[in-house]
Amino acid sequence: MRVAYLAPESGIAGGQRVIFQQAEGLARRGLSVAIVAPAPAPVWFPLRRARWEQTEFALSRELAAADVRVATFWTTVAPAVRDARGPVFHLCQGYEADHSFNARQHGDIRAAYALPTRKLAITPFLAERLDAEGFGPVAMVGQSFDAEEFPPAPGRRFDAAVPVVLVVGPFEADVKGVRETLAALADARARGVSFRLRRISATPPTAEERALGLAEAHDVGLLPREMAAAYRSADLLIGPCHPEEGFGLPVLEALSSGVPVLLSDTPVHRLVARGAAAYFPTGDAAAIAAAVGAILPDSSRRRVLSEAGPVEARRFRTEDVVARLLEEFGRATGLAEESA
Repeated sequence: MRVAYLAPESGIAGGQRVIFQQAEGLARRGLSVAIVAPAPAPVWFPLRRARWEQTEFALSRELAAADVRVATFWTTVAPAVRDARGPVFHLCQGYEADHSFNARQHGDIRAAYALPTRKLAITPFLAERLDAEGFGPVAMVGQSFDAEEFPPAPGRRFDAAVPVVLVVGPFEADVKGVRETLAALADARARGVSFRLRRISATPPTAEERALGLAEAHDVGLLPREMAAAYRSADLLIGPCHPEEGFGLPVLEALSSGVPVLLSDTPVHRLVARGAAAYFPTGDAAAIAAAVGAILPDSSRRRVLSEAGPVEARRFRTEDVVARLLEEFGRATGLAEESA
């Protein structure tokens, strides 16, 4: 079976890594897998088995030869459907029309989702959301994750005089919840809570964030191995994403690394972390500040969360996702035995 993924770009991003992990996993199972994109192959993710074709979608030889096409972002759906000779799937890591920064493109996004594709959702909540919008059929395939990339820190300590608090994600994207988290941390610091703030995002800090003067460090576009090191050196991760966020990979990575996590109380966070996290009401800066003030001095609580995190993270495996993808591809093409 020949499978072609349509990727919008190749830059460092959690959603991009999910695409590449799926492609590599399918190739390990013996499928002929290509990733087609108008951008050069990623230098930050080693593609050992899947092929990369840099070209415009309309000119792609891999798409023309594919038995199965997989769109990976709303802008790639129409090219995936055009002239397809076999089934077309749409890998959904979040419903882009729910994001306020996409308001002007809402109609175009809905039109893309209405095209005849089989949706692949990474969470049951996203599957339910797409079903409710009438965008079926939808299959829940789960989240790709390789825990060995994010090992726990050996001999992690919980007695730092000035603990390091890690907040990951762009300030300007409201679904990430960073804005209210920084407001909460400013309040906590004003009340005498001691910590060092490390910010990590895919883009440089905005002028508004720089003006806050909260972060002692702000790293941009870290490689996966550098992210792993950041988690091992942190004492707490705050994951403040809103329910509209599809998954929030930093939470899963932090759990795997044994970082104690403090999370917004969303269905996805409860699914991922279960009892291995402390929670606060989503979007509530005062609640975040209170939670930070309570958990940082509580070394025993942070130790319990740290020990529980890797256990929860190991529930998510790329190989399990690949097995579900093979089942969906086989059902759609009638090649179940060949693709197994």
